[in-house]
Amino acid sequence: MNMDRKETESEITFIITEELVAHNVTFLVNEFTRFARNDSRDAIIDLAFVQKINSMAIAALIRFKNMLAESGRSMHLVNTNETVLRVLEVSGMEKFLLE
Repeated sequence: MNMDRKETESEITFIITEELVAHNVTFLVNEFTRFARNDSRDAIIDLAFVQKINSMAIAALIRFKNMLAESGRSMHLVNTNETVLRVLEVSGMEKFLLE
């Protein structure tokens, strides 16, 4: 899976450039876990290039947001397209993940 990063002193932006589906979730979980354990910054997840997302990826995003919240940090999703937003709405997680 390809994922670019833009970093500032206070946050990192993960720019996901592929679909967020089952075969990419392990990579995503590993990257997010490593970041949550070894970094103190907030996270932004840029979904501008994501055309598809499934429940496994949504669960990974929820876990990541919760991991960061435990240490007083935040995670925000940005640039969600209509398709991804609709999947988040159907899952009932759009308010939690987009707040």
